[in-house]
Amino acid sequence: MKLSVVVCDDLDEDRYTLARMVRRYADEKGIELRLDTCGSGEELMGLFAPRRWDILFLDIYMGALSGAEAARRIRARDGDCSLIFCTTSREHGMLSYELHVSDYLVKPFTDGDLRGALDWVLQDRKKKLRTLTVRADWNDVEIPLDELQYVEIQRNDFIFHLDKRTLKARGVMAELEQTLGGGGFYRCHRSFLVNFDRVTGVEREGFRMRCGDLVPVSPRQKEEAKRLFMDWALEKNWGKPGP
Repeated sequence: MKLSVVVCDDLDEDRYTLARMVRRYADEKGIELRLDTCGSGEELMGLFAPRRWDILFLDIYMGALSGAEAARRIRARDGDCSLIFCTTSREHGMLSYELHVSDYLVKPFTDGDLRGALDWVLQDRKKKLRTLTVRADWNDVEIPLDELQYVEIQRNDFIFHLDKRTLKARGVMAELEQTLGGGGFYRCHRSFLVNFDRVTGVEREGFRMRCGDLVPVSPRQKEEAKRLFMDWALEKNWGKPGP
């Protein structure tokens, strides 16, 4: 397995310590590592290119260009990299939701904290490689589940709404729901199944998707849908479900 990582922290000791931890983790896991280090947000942005890094460790509190602002700029151009904030406080819940932050390392953190964060991120990245094979126009087509925003059913046709295209295929919603088997997918309406990973907000009538569409939620499911989505978001960002 290959992994590209950057550590950005304006404190030399913190940066070097974290870099050593990452190298040790990679050696023990047999990961081929490419590691960059930066001492400021400005230096980070000077090196940045979309898809250059798989994982970014960012100190939130730095100089003129904070880790939070650097993360916003990076996320605007790269939606695939995993962000891990290094901070003295966990009080950044809204920021973590906005930027799809994978985890936090609260200073001072231990080698075990780092291992837990990396284990979580790598597990999540493996999930993104999952695909779904459907029959469309007499051909088998593989759909990357990470690109699937939501599924709509019209009579006996599925409409798969992907990031950059739509695809029509035959099937039964109940069977599709069983095939996906959770993993962040939820049937929020008789005719819709949504990917929580592509939800940007919960509105009165349904889920607002990253593509801009509003997916309706059945009136009888509104409270359940909101609760399940919040549980999913908490588990994704903090590693545990809500109360």
